[in-house]
Amino acid sequence: MSEGKLLVTKSNILNEAGYKLSLNEQRLILSAISRLDGRKPLPRDGDFTITAIEFADVFNVPIKQAYETLDNAASRLYERDIKTYDRKGNSRERFRWVDYVKYWDGEGKVTLSFSKKIIPYLTLLHNQLTTYDLKQITQLNSAYAIRFYELLIQFKSTGEKFITLKKLKESLELTEQYSRFYNLKKRIIEPSIDNINQSTDLYVDWDVVKKGRCITGLRFLFEQKNIDRCPDTMEMFD
Repeated sequence: MSEGKLLVTKSNILNEAGYKLSLNEQRLILSAISRLDGRKPLPRDGDFTITAIEFADVFNVPIKQAYETLDNAASRLYERDIKTYDRKGNSRERFRWVDYVKYWDGEGKVTLSFSKKIIPYLTLLHNQLTTYDLKQITQLNSAYAIRFYELLIQFKSTGEKFITLKKLKESLELTEQYSRFYNLKKRIIEPSIDNINQSTDLYVDWDVVKKGRCITGLRFLFEQKNIDRCPDTMEMFD
């Protein structure tokens, strides 16, 4: 896992679906997704094994912590599901991320296989997809920061995204929480965007969109950082 570039490719529908994973559940599932080529079919075997050594290397965590993390994340991931909605809101789907998980006691590794229903959102993708380098999210410290990164990076060609407040809370499965926008802003949005700005290839600015006095959505403006720029130099502008 640590050699070469690890690319995560997902359908945009999946990026905007409703689900909630912990930080380490996100890391585990994205590690497995990075083993796929989103343009090709699922490999015949269909099982993906992630070792604690690989996990520790990619996400820069102590190896002992990685052993415990994989065990806990794999167990909880088996119970997690995803909710998708059609554009008109006439139907919705609910399906699991994985249908098989095996933790190898004493060997420090986890094997999992994706559920049948999620495969179309991860393989044979030719349009309406998003691809990014896994390393961009390895230093993000919350699952919400990863979700925001994925919601934004799919619009990297325009550098702009608008999302309604209702849709955002559905995607993050926060519809029953944060009735006050101030709390959502302080506990979820601001920490996530600050983390993205500090630890990824994106620089993001955002503001609320209002209808009268009511906040109806959020508008994000962002650009990819110039990774070739030397951090110890200053640019001079006239």
